[in-house]
Amino acid sequence: MPSYKTTSLFFLILIWLNLAFSQNYPGRNYTAANELPNNTVRSLLVDSNNILWIGTDNGIVKKENDVFNYFFEEDGLALNSCWAIAEDSNQKLWFGSYGKGLSIYDGTGFKIISREEGLVHNEVTKLYSSGDKVFVGTSDGVSVIDINTFKVSSPEIPEGDELFRILDFFEYKAQVYAIVYNYGVFEIREENDQIKLNRIKDHKNLYSVLKRNDSIYSSHKGFYAKTTIEDFLRKKDPCIPNKSGQSIIWDFAETRKNKIFAAAWGIYDNSGGIYEIVNGELISRAADFNIPSNEVISLAYDNRFEKLYVGSRDSGMYEVSLDPQIKFHKIEGQKVLGFARTDHTNGILLDNSILIENAKRPISISLAQLKKWQQDYLKRNKLPEPRSEIDFYELDFSIEAKNIDFYDIKANRNNYWLNTNIGIFAINDSGNLVRYLPLHSEEINFTTKGELVETHPYGGVRVYKDLDDFEYIYFRKDSTSTPTLVVNSLLNRDKTYLLSVFSGLYRWNGNKFISYVAEDIWKENKLRHITPIDDKLAISNEFGDVFIVKDDEKFEVLQKIPRADIEGNTISFLKSIHGILLIGTEKGLTIIKDGRQIFMNAEQGLQQPLFSAEIQGENLIIGSADGFYFIDIAKVIASNTLINDLRLKEIFINNNQLPKQYKKDGVLSLPYNENTVLLNFSTNAHPYPNKLSYQYRLNKEEDWSLPSEKPEIFLPFLPSRNYEIDVKVLDNSTGLNYTGSLIQFSILPPYWKTWWFSLLLVIILLSGITLIYQHQIRQTKKFEAQKRLIQKRFEETKMEALLAQMNPHFIFNAMNSIQNYIMDSDIDNATMFLGDFAKLIRLNLDHCTKPTILLIQEIEYLQSYIRVENTRFNNKIKVLMEIDPEIDTYEIEIPTMILQTFVENVFVHAFPNGLENPTLKVSFNLEDQNTLLCKICDNGIGFSSESKNSLHSSKGVSLVKERLAILGYNVAEAIQVRSEKNKGTSVNIRLKI
Repeated sequence: MPSYKTTSLFFLILIWLNLAFSQNYPGRNYTAANELPNNTVRSLLVDSNNILWIGTDNGIVKKENDVFNYFFEEDGLALNSCWAIAEDSNQKLWFGSYGKGLSIYDGTGFKIISREEGLVHNEVTKLYSSGDKVFVGTSDGVSVIDINTFKVSSPEIPEGDELFRILDFFEYKAQVYAIVYNYGVFEIREENDQIKLNRIKDHKNLYSVLKRNDSIYSSHKGFYAKTTIEDFLRKKDPCIPNKSGQSIIWDFAETRKNKIFAAAWGIYDNSGGIYEIVNGELISRAADFNIPSNEVISLAYDNRFEKLYVGSRDSGMYEVSLDPQIKFHKIEGQKVLGFARTDHTNGILLDNSILIENAKRPISISLAQLKKWQQDYLKRNKLPEPRSEIDFYELDFSIEAKNIDFYDIKANRNNYWLNTNIGIFAINDSGNLVRYLPLHSEEINFTTKGELVETHPYGGVRVYKDLDDFEYIYFRKDSTSTPTLVVNSLLNRDKTYLLSVFSGLYRWNGNKFISYVAEDIWKENKLRHITPIDDKLAISNEFGDVFIVKDDEKFEVLQKIPRADIEGNTISFLKSIHGILLIGTEKGLTIIKDGRQIFMNAEQGLQQPLFSAEIQGENLIIGSADGFYFIDIAKVIASNTLINDLRLKEIFINNNQLPKQYKKDGVLSLPYNENTVLLNFSTNAHPYPNKLSYQYRLNKEEDWSLPSEKPEIFLPFLPSRNYEIDVKVLDNSTGLNYTGSLIQFSILPPYWKTWWFSLLLVIILLSGITLIYQHQIRQTKKFEAQKRLIQKRFEETKMEALLAQMNPHFIFNAMNSIQNYIMDSDIDNATMFLGDFAKLIRLNLDHCTKPTILLIQEIEYLQSYIRVENTRFNNKIKVLMEIDPEIDTYEIEIPTMILQTFVENVFVHAFPNGLENPTLKVSFNLEDQNTLLCKICDNGIGFSSESKNSLHSSKGVSLVKERLAILGYNVAEAIQVRSEKNKGTSVNIRLKI
């Protein structure tokens, strides 16, 4: 059949379906038994954030993504009774109570305005927001409130016996009008900074109005009317020619598709309910919307998600999806068990009949008709005796029509094949019987040649070559290639597949069956459902896994979709369309396309049970109890992401709520012991909030958490570091996700883990080490000082000992000289010599205890020593003593008795007997400011470097050098000796001054 004819036929049948079966809109009823505090819902509002506010006789309810929050008097509300709700241009919510005035909510708390603040009356009946004003209608007057200053202005009302009760407002050409129940229409005008009321129209019993373009719908007692606004605002009330309806409309709602709904309550009759105004007629939608209440008093419309909210006086609130993804066509009291399709018609298998739909008229085949066809067949034909080797079910021909059970319906070669417990029926597009087969099989199908395949769970398989003569091939049950326990089958192009719940997949191969398990092609043996998907097959097993396989020249499993990835445990059907896999389970419908996965269930209106499914055009039809579901799969797949925002609502730190002054753009810093964080967040409004799940990560380099159904993140005992919390919202209704940043914060380290504390520790440690080192240095220095002191004292003692030593030979010679003087009776010389010797001994004793002496003392000591020695030589040695005039001999100190040794060497070694004119010269000169040069020169015999009489071998000179070394002198520089044989000796001694 040409494709355009098939498409046209499909749309004709689709139109017929919509006309033949009423559409039921998915919805939900909220009552005091579950979500609401009271069943009387007097006011409804969808605010600018798509949040629904519900005003009841016992509190206010905020519904945000199916999360309910409640507000009562203890939360700051003026009164629990709420009759009116409005949102001003500052996004503040205004709630009008019937008894205590207004409550204005800014997101954190309530501000109360009542008669004490200038409100005209405390019984608020209607609220209307326009610009920077909110118009407050009450039971006896109107007030106008500035939303920025909350200044209340209340105009005077006309005199009258009845209350000036405001029931509605509307705006036309930037002018606000009030609808007053018993007084008519009033213009609210500002003149000279005063609010005034001007009566425009005198009319009784006005309840509500809806302005639509240049027309206005007005509700009256027992009817409504549509007129132009200009006519409505005329002073004279014209005759109302177009009266419609029979109830009182308390509220209107207009949708973006220009549908108008009306909330009606007849007060004293049962004429109320939910209505739609269609072509001037008031059409009840109570059955379509499943709203039985006839006391409907409030409406709200969600423009973004095409939802209508309906408030009633007696049964809570109803939520209705006006443009649902899933449309339900009701067939009262019928189960839709299966679908089939020929080139010209569609067949629907109900639990008590078969419907064949065509472009002209539907054809219904009842159970009685099927029983009659069976009976007619039995009258015309004698049944053959069953063969003993065939163990197939026997038919019970006594089964009554009401007890007929349907197994399945299939289409083959433009005939419907109906499989029942009283036989198999072949029916054409016109609803006529083509063939009846007295066969009892729960699963049948056909080969590519049109041969009927009859299965039996335990009795083998029969393939019929000729149905007229019942000619068939029998495949024995004990053969491994014979299908057993067949639960499903598929005729796909040139192959017929049979699925067994115990022995896997089978294929008809023209003259025999091939067992994939027995042939070791595919070992999966517990199979349940099969469907083609493009040029592949999708096959499910008994446990809920789905396999995508390719069975061409080679069998290949391309993909396994595990049960864990599919919503539900038991698969009820598999279908596909344009490469999109459709999986029905006890939980709903899973749609898989290129890795994207969408789930649909009761939240979108898909209620269990799901009996059967069929693809028609771009749509999936699912049979259920009391009707069937119609889903436009292409539209579902084309849906865009619905989440585009994340909002941080609350932060709890160690179970304490963070003040709301915290700014999201800031970076929150918490001390190390405040490290248990709970973040409550929300997304923008979503039509199916229960389809959302959430993942988070602590930083961009970390992995995502496992999905959670709650919009909260609990982070206990966080370590000290910086955190940048991202949230991924997984939307199961679209198969898409949204990732956004939620908050940045840091947990500060404890002071002992901070850099400054570490630095302080390092400083303290270094300081300690430094102090210890310095202490050790001081101790070492002290020890060294003590050591040096001891050493110095030791050396001083040693020096004293050295100094105290007098050359025994000198003393012997001196004493011998004294003895000679005495023996020669030279008393004078002996006395003089003895005096000089005594003086020398005394000076030696005085100086030997001092490390240094004045230069003058050293000179005196040398002079005494020289006189004693020269006396022994009969004063024949000429002695010269030269002192630099710049030298202050009384200021300069030099080491004690350094020079005496060298002078002694002159007397001992330089002048032997016979030497003419022996001369000793001792001189003192300043070499520089800090150095005293002492020279001791003689003209004696001198010595050579090889001489045993060398100066260097002198014990006295060695002692002098040792003393100078102890005093820190460089001996080689301090003492320099020059001597030549027979030319004398010169000694230069450089001393520090």
